[in-house]
Amino acid sequence: MSRVGRPELIGKFGPLARRWKDSDASYEAKHMWISKHYGMADHCEINPSHQAKRYEWSNISGTYQRERSDYRPLCPSCHRKLDHGDACRNGHMYMGNVYITKQGWRACKTCRRASQEKHRAKTN
Repeated sequence: MSRVGRPELIGKFGPLARRWKDSDASYEAKHMWISKHYGMADHCEINPSHQAKRYEWSNISGTYQRERSDYRPLCPSCHRKLDHGDACRNGHMYMGNVYITKQGWRACKTCRRASQEKHRAKTN
């Protein structure tokens, strides 16, 4: 299928595009949409004194709507704290159960132990 043969499809985007998925679009597609229409995030809305090399758009409602009011700019630190809170993704509380990875991320000691035990069981 060449562009020459289908001039009606050239330059179509948004709801006019043939691959438009609207609310069924992926997580990445919706974040690319917000960056394309409103630019890159450039400050932290929770704490403006935070200085970071980059900022991210954070979804507020959890429904990932294509509306500017459903997103806010945050520094990565505030974004992670807001999304994950005081527990890891498996629900273990971070209080006294956390270590910092080489990359600087908080990680759960309980999950790490379980992963190491699973790996040891596989190799033996």
